[in-house]
Order: sequence, then structure tokens, then C-alpha cells
Amino acid sequence: MTRYAIYFTPAVDSAWSAAGNQWLGREAATNQFITQPVIDGMSAEQFSALTADARRYGFHATLKAPFRLADGFTEAHLLKMAKAFCATQKPVALPQMTIAEHRHFLALQIVDDEQDEEISAEIDKLADDCLRYFDVLRAASSDAELTHRRGSGLSPQQEGLLQKWGYPYTEELFRFHLTLTGSLKHIDQSTADAVRAAAERHFAPLLANESLTVGGLTILREEQPGQPFVEWKRFNFTSKKEHASLPTPGRLFFCVGPCGVDKDALLKWTKDHLSDQHRFVFAQCVSMRPTSSIKWRESHLKDAGMTCDTVDFATFWQSAAEGQFAMVWQANDLYYGIRRGIEADLKAGCDVVVNGSRAYVPQLRSTFPNSIVVWIDPQESPSRSAAPRIEKGPAVLKQLHRASSIFTPPNDPHVVQLNSDGSLESVGHRLLGVLSSTSSQLTSQSQRVN
Repeated sequence: MTRYAIYFTPAVDSAWSAAGNQWLGREAATNQFITQPVIDGMSAEQFSALTADARRYGFHATLKAPFRLADGFTEAHLLKMAKAFCATQKPVALPQMTIAEHRHFLALQIVDDEQDEEISAEIDKLADDCLRYFDVLRAASSDAELTHRRGSGLSPQQEGLLQKWGYPYTEELFRFHLTLTGSLKHIDQSTADAVRAAAERHFAPLLANESLTVGGLTILREEQPGQPFVEWKRFNFTSKKEHASLPTPGRLFFCVGPCGVDKDALLKWTKDHLSDQHRFVFAQCVSMRPTSSIKWRESHLKDAGMTCDTVDFATFWQSAAEGQFAMVWQANDLYYGIRRGIEADLKAGCDVVVNGSRAYVPQLRSTFPNSIVVWIDPQESPSRSAAPRIEKGPAVLKQLHRASSIFTPPNDPHVVQLNSDGSLESVGHRLLGVLSSTSSQLTSQSQRVN
């Protein structure tokens, strides 16, 4: 299963990239192998074996260790989050670098210097922000992955970090470095000294004359376990602000109301008329219904212009058991699920609109505490030609009566009541006004939108 790593890698056309690739014997950008330098006292085969593990990962500094995507997330979510993250970061020019031993292997590290503590703190913050921001995407480590990490022996502190983040060298144990070799523990000291001296000669011109700037992130992929990591996407840091930050999270709009108010058609109209469509994500639901009703459900959604995956009982609950849903509820003998991808959309700064259920509102508060409930008033409104009704006559009145008994909008700044009386267009414009309002406007405005 594909793994992804979030690294700093020098610019492809830079002297640092050329020197690092030659030392390791591979270009991660092209997955091409290169002839390595000659090391006194070591054969080419011995040096190749010593750098084999580092070569598989490429010339890099780890910011987020390799991970698999959790169920419910896709590569598109990873790319969206990376783009949003890098738009809030600014380049960091590294202080003087040196060759040093780090956890029994050689690496390029920042020279310990009190004058450079501020820059070191910036790099530490960048790594910590990467660690936490992207962790929503990370699948839990498998037993095999945990066993591999524990192979070198971990302290209690490292074991705790492994359990928390899937990697034991994070938080206060993080140290920025670009790996140059595998472990030196199995070679004699004189050979280890020769390798270090060779590394110092190899990188000497750069250490003396070329500064290194962390100006972006590189995402690498490992298609199958044990295969080389290959560069996939690069993102430059583009923030113009004085200090780096995390992306401002998007807002979750949870639209509720009885069937008689034609939510499907209303949300379809609203989606089609948004002026800033790239900022909004209309969550796709997954619904489970008895097999005999699947065709009916798909036909209705198609008529209303909405999209929904309709699956059978076994598929729905398997997805739920695998943790693919951010929320699940039951309404009218039908189970609905919203995939976890909305969590990535929100972290990337997108506003997410969910066609929800009144019965889920209490749980919504604990799962998404900053969400905004858009309560569409259960009024009997004139027929809307663009909005086919699910039920008519007495059935609609039954739905409207059920609405008032299930959920009464509380006096809460996070609940906005939307008058559903009028044409589809007029109600749609009211909803557009709610979606385009700022958080402060939503908090201070009247609880009822007429």
C-alpha cells in the first residue's frame, strides 16, 4: 500500500541537490542511479551497502515521517492540504551546517550556536506544524510498522511518541538533519572516520560557500513496501507575512430541515450560484437503504441534481467500521454517512456544506464544535418547479410536524434559522447570504434570516 513522506529536499537544479544525490547514488526526483564517490578504505560495494537505506529515501530532511492515508482520505486531500499549508509558510534560511553523527549515522546538521537559536526554533516549529497539521491523514501504524520502528530499541519516551505519531523522533526529540548513511555501529571506528572525512571533503565547497534555504515541501511516494521513495509533488512556501502560521480552518455548515422544504434542490441551486465556488465543498453523502429502494433513491437524487453514493447494508457498515465516515446518522429508515475527507477540506481552509439531519445536531456539537447549523424553517411553502418533492399532501404535513418534535432551534449563535417561504430562488439567495457571511457576522446577526 502506498506510503507518503513529507520532506524538505533541496531544489532539483541546486548544487546541494547534486552533491547529495551523488553521495547517496540516486536522484529521488527521477529515480535514476548515479555513480557514488570513492571512499578510501572501502570498496564501492561496501559504501553502497552503507548508504543503501538512506539512498532509498533520497537526499532529504524529514518533516513528516512516511505514512499511509487513513480510510476516507485520498491523494487529492493530501495535495489540497499541502497547498494550503505552504501558502501560509515563509522560507527559512538555515544557519551554518556541519557533518556530524546523529543517532549512529552521519548527517548534515545545523551547527549548535546560541546566535542561531531563533532560526533553529523556526525550523522546529515548521516540523511540529507539519507533524500535527497532516496527522489527520495518517492511518494508524500496522503491527509490522511498529515492530520495525522498535527494532533499534526505544526509550519509554520514544515509545510514547511512536504510539502518538507513528514515529519516535518528534516533538522535543526532533532535530533537523539530512541523512547521509545508515548505521555506523557495525563498522570499525577507523572506517567510520574515513567515511566522515570523505563526507566533509565532498560537501566542503557547499558548507563554506552555499547557504541552504528551506523554501518548501516535497511529497514523496513509496508505491510498495521496500521500494525507493520517488518525488511526487513540490510546493513552495509563498506567505508574505512576517511569521509563518497554519491555514485558517474552514467552516462547516450543517443544513437541516424536513423533507418538505426540498433541501436537495435548494443546495443544488445554491452550489450552482456561488461566486466563490473553489472555497466551498458540498459533501457527498453515502446512504444505505434496502436493496429494493436503491434505484428509487438514485433516481430521486438525479432528478434533484444531487450526488450520493447508495450502497447496500454490508458495504455501508464495513465503511463505518473502517472509520471512513466523519459522521453517521439515521433518518426515515435510511442511514447516511459523510466521509472523513471533509476533515481535510476544513483543515485546508475550505467551507464545507453538509445536507444533514436534525437528529444528528446534538452529536455534531461534540464532533465539530464550531459548526454552524442552518435550520431551514419547516413551513409549507409554494410549489417550486425546480425542486421536485419527495412526498406530497398529508405526507408533507406529517414531515413538518415531525420536524418540530425532533429539533427546536436553540438560542445559539451557531444556529441560523432560514425562512423557507417563497420561491427556490429567493430561499437560495438567503442561503447564499448565510454561506458568504463571516464568522463574526454569523455570531452577531439575528438568529433568523428572512
